[in-house]
Amino acid sequence: MLFEKQQYQEDCVNNIVNILDECDVFNNDYSNLKNIIKEHYKTQRYSQFETSSKKQIDVLMETGTGKTFTYIKTIFEINKQFGKTKFIIVLPRTAIKQGVIQNIKLTDEYFYNEYGKHLKFIGYTGKDSLSAVQQSFIRNESDLTVLVSTNSAFNKDANTINQAKEDLVEHSSVWEAIADKKPIVFIDEPHLLKGGATVEALEKLDSLFIRFGATYPTEEEHKLVNVAYALDSINSFENYLVKRIAVKNILTGAEESDIKITKINAKGKQSDKSVTFSYSKNQQIYSTTIKIGDDVGSKTGLDIYHGVTLTKINAKEIFFSNGDTKKVSESYELNDDEIEQMLRVTVSSHFEKEERLFNQCIKELSLFFIPSIADFRGDNPRVRKFFEKIYREIRDEYYHNTTNQEYNKYLDKDFKDGKLQVLEGYFSGDKGDSAKDDDLKKAVDIILNKKEQLLSLDEPLRFVFSVWALQEGWDNPNIFNICKLATTDKETSRRQQVGRGLRLAVNQAGKRQSFKTLAENENAFYDINTLDMVVSGYEKDFIEGIQSEIQKASFGIVGDFLENSLLEANGLNLREISKLINTLEDNQIIEFDESIEKYKIISSIYDFIENNADKLSFLSNDRLQEIKQLFKSRKSLIEDKNKTIEKLKIRQEQAKKFKELWETINRKAEIVYKDINELDIINKIADAFDTENFSQIDTKVITKVYDPIKDKVVTKEEQSLGKIDFFAKNKLSEFVFEFSKKEKLPLGFVTKLFSKLDLQKIKNNPSKAINFIKTQIKESIHTSILQCVDYDFSQTNIFSKNILQNDDGSFIKEIEYTKLGRNIGDEASDEFLFDRVVYDSDIEKQAILNDPISIDGQQITVFAKLPSISIPTPYKSYNPDFAYLVDRGENQKQLFLVVETKSYKNNSDIPQAEKTKIDYAKKFFEGLQKQLPDVEIRFKTRVNKQELSNILQEYQK
Repeated sequence: MLFEKQQYQEDCVNNIVNILDECDVFNNDYSNLKNIIKEHYKTQRYSQFETSSKKQIDVLMETGTGKTFTYIKTIFEINKQFGKTKFIIVLPRTAIKQGVIQNIKLTDEYFYNEYGKHLKFIGYTGKDSLSAVQQSFIRNESDLTVLVSTNSAFNKDANTINQAKEDLVEHSSVWEAIADKKPIVFIDEPHLLKGGATVEALEKLDSLFIRFGATYPTEEEHKLVNVAYALDSINSFENYLVKRIAVKNILTGAEESDIKITKINAKGKQSDKSVTFSYSKNQQIYSTTIKIGDDVGSKTGLDIYHGVTLTKINAKEIFFSNGDTKKVSESYELNDDEIEQMLRVTVSSHFEKEERLFNQCIKELSLFFIPSIADFRGDNPRVRKFFEKIYREIRDEYYHNTTNQEYNKYLDKDFKDGKLQVLEGYFSGDKGDSAKDDDLKKAVDIILNKKEQLLSLDEPLRFVFSVWALQEGWDNPNIFNICKLATTDKETSRRQQVGRGLRLAVNQAGKRQSFKTLAENENAFYDINTLDMVVSGYEKDFIEGIQSEIQKASFGIVGDFLENSLLEANGLNLREISKLINTLEDNQIIEFDESIEKYKIISSIYDFIENNADKLSFLSNDRLQEIKQLFKSRKSLIEDKNKTIEKLKIRQEQAKKFKELWETINRKAEIVYKDINELDIINKIADAFDTENFSQIDTKVITKVYDPIKDKVVTKEEQSLGKIDFFAKNKLSEFVFEFSKKEKLPLGFVTKLFSKLDLQKIKNNPSKAINFIKTQIKESIHTSILQCVDYDFSQTNIFSKNILQNDDGSFIKEIEYTKLGRNIGDEASDEFLFDRVVYDSDIEKQAILNDPISIDGQQITVFAKLPSISIPTPYKSYNPDFAYLVDRGENQKQLFLVVETKSYKNNSDIPQAEKTKIDYAKKFFEGLQKQLPDVEIRFKTRVNKQELSNILQEYQK
C-alpha cells in the first residue's frame, strides 16, 4: 500500500513535538505543560478548548482521516527528537488492537525509509507475551519498542502482568517494571477507556498520555483538554478528507406508526422546549417540530396519535398525554421481508458501482451488521441464506448483461467447488485459532489481519458480516456500502457506525483516491468516494442524525477575522452591521486588532447568537437565524454532566398532617373487568374497519445525501421495489397468535375479530391496517367496558416503592424537584407540603401561589403537588396533580380531595385520550371510597382557571 504525506497529519505531529520541545521529555518532567498549552492555543487559535494540569495531550481527529498512521509517525518523531524508546498503545477492544498491529506492519517499510529504523511491537496477549515484554521492553534500553495492549490485559489485579515474578529483582510485577521505564502512552478511542479500573492502572505508570480520538467523553474528569491538534467532522468533510455519506431508507409501510426523535431542545422554560420528529406517511419522509401542548396527530397526520398531545420534554425522553413515552434511542426488530428487501437494495447498490470501480482498479467491499451470529452461522442462518439467494440472482443478471470480459473473469472467481466465496463473517470470539475449519480461519484472518489481501482483486471475498464486533479500530478504505439490519446499542453513535467506511478509497497500487489525485474534480471525487448506508424505515432520521452529530462534534475555530463584506453579502445594511459589531464587541465575542485594523473573533459567534437573541432585537428572527448559520459549527463539545438537581425540603410538621391522606390515595390496585359484551365489541370494530380505505402500497427506497459544504441533506432519488404479500410469509394463525400476545388480548377474542375482517385490506397496507385495528380495539373496549370496570385494592396499604416515605413510615427530609414537576419557583405558602413551589404548567403555579386557604368555613390544612401514584388504566398508568386535606369543621369528616389540573379553556377541549384516563381515575377513587367509608375521598378535574372555591362548594354539607 502506498503512503503519502498528508499536510494535516504532518501539522498534527509537528504540534505535538513543538509542545514537547518545551518539556523535559527524557526525564518525564511535564510540570509546565499547562502553560505551554496556553501559549500553543494562542498560536493555533484554539481558545475554545480548555487546559489542564494533567500530564496529558489530546488530539481530535475525525474517523477515517488516519489517526493510527498519525500516532505511529508521532512515536518515530518523538524518538528522533527526544531519544525516547519505549511507548505503549492502549486500545479498548481486540479488533482495534489487531487493526493497529496491522497498520504497524503495513507502514514498516514507509517509516524505515523516512527514519532509518524499525518499530518493534509486542502485541500483548497475556502470559505468552511476558517474556517478550521483559526482554524487548524492560531489559533492552536502545530498541524503539511499542507495547500494544487492550485495557482488559492490565486493569485487574488478577492480570498476569500485575502478578509478582521472582525473576524481577527490583520490581514486584511486570507492570511496575514497565512503569519504571516512564513510557509515553498513546490512548486510542478515549471515550471507551474511561473506566475507573483502567484509569487507576494507567495512573500507576506516572507517564505522559497522548489521547487520539474522534469522540471524547463529556464527563469532567475525562473531557477533551490540552488540545495539540483538532481536525473535526465538518473540516474533514469540507476538505475532502473522507467519503461523502448517502443514506438509503427502505420504506415498507411497517414504520408508518413510528415517529423518530431527530432533535430535542430541552433548555429553558417548558414553553421554549421542543422536539423535532421524523416520520413517514404514504411512504414519504417528513419532519416536524412540536412543542408542549401541541396535538401530535394534527401536526403529523398520523391517525394513531389523533388527540394525543405532547406533555413533557426531558433531555433524553418525551411524554405524551396518553401515557406513552418515547426515548431518543429505541430498539426495533426487522422481519424476514424487511431483511430481504434491505439485502436486495445493498447487493444492487454494490453491483451498480462494482464494474465502474473495477475498471479503475478499485475493489469494492460491502459491510453488513446483522442481528445475531446465528443469522449467519447457526443451524438456520436466515441472513446468509437470503443473501446467497439474492446475490446469485443479481450477479447472474449483471454477468449476462455486461460486455466487459475482464469483469466477467473477476465474477468467475465467486465460486469454488460450487460454494460461494464472496462472503464471510467476523464475530466476537473469532480469534483465528478458534475457527472451526481452515477456510473459516483463513477468512477471519483476511478480514481482521490482512487488509492488503482483502483489497486485492485476486481475493473473491468482498461481503463482510458482523454483529458490531467490527466497530472502532476496524475499517477499510474500500467499504462502499454498509447495511444495518440490527439496532445499535445506545452508546454507538451514527458517526461511529458510518466510520467503518469513511476512509478514502485506494486502487490496486495502494494509491488513495484523494481530491488532489483526482485533479481536484469534485464530481470525479464523489463518483468514487461515496459511502451508501442502507437503513430501515425505522431509522428514517438517520442522515439528519448524522448531520446533527457532525455539527455537535465540530468546533468553530475562533480567531478568524469578522469581515464587513461577509455580513453585507448576506443582506445586512450598514446600520445593522454597526449594531451587530458593537454588540459582539461589548460582550467580548470579538476584539479590534489595531495593527491590522480588523475585528478578531475570540469566542463563538454562533453560541452567542443562539443564547442571546434578546441582545440582538434590532434584527428580525428570520434575519438572526440566517446570520447565525454563517457561523455554524461553532459548537462546544463539552456538556455539563456534573450539574446537580435542586432538592425541595419536605416540611415535617405538614408531613404529619399529610400522612393519612397520602397513605389513603397511594394504594396498589388492579383493574377487574365484569360482564363485557365481546360480540358487540367485535362487530363495532369490524364495521369501522369495513368503512376505512387501505390502498395497496409499494416498498420504496429513498436516497438522501449529506452535503457538508452547504450543511444540507438533499433527497437524491426515489425508487419503487414493488409490492409485498404480507401473508405470503406470515401465516394467519401465527400472526393472530403474535398479535394476541403483543397486545395482551385473549386469543379467542382476537381470532373471532380477524375472522370478521377483510384480509385483503390488511395485505394492501399491513402497517396502516394493523394500527387502525389497535386504535379501534382501544376505543371500542373503552366505550363498552367503562361501566364494567372495577378496582381490586391490595390489602397492603401502599406501594412498596414509596417515593415520599422511609421504611418506618416517616417522611423523607428532601426530594429532587424533578420527581414532582418540571419547574421550581420561590418559597411556597405554609400549607404547602414542600418549602418551594414546584409545577409543570403556569396554571399549576398559579394554583399553588394564589388559591385561598380558607373557603366558606372550610380550611385547607395541607396540600401537595403529587409524585407518581400511578393509577392503572387500560391506557397505561395515570397520575393526578394535587391532593388537598380539607378541614370542614366540627362533626364533619375531613375531605381528601384529589385534583387534576388542565390548562384547556373548556372540558370539550381535552383530548379524548386524556378524558378516557380521567374517566378511569374517577372509577378508581369511587372504588377507593367504597373500601374506606370512614373517610371522604373525592376526585375532580379543574379546567383552565376554575376557582378552587367552586369545587369545594360542591362537597359542602
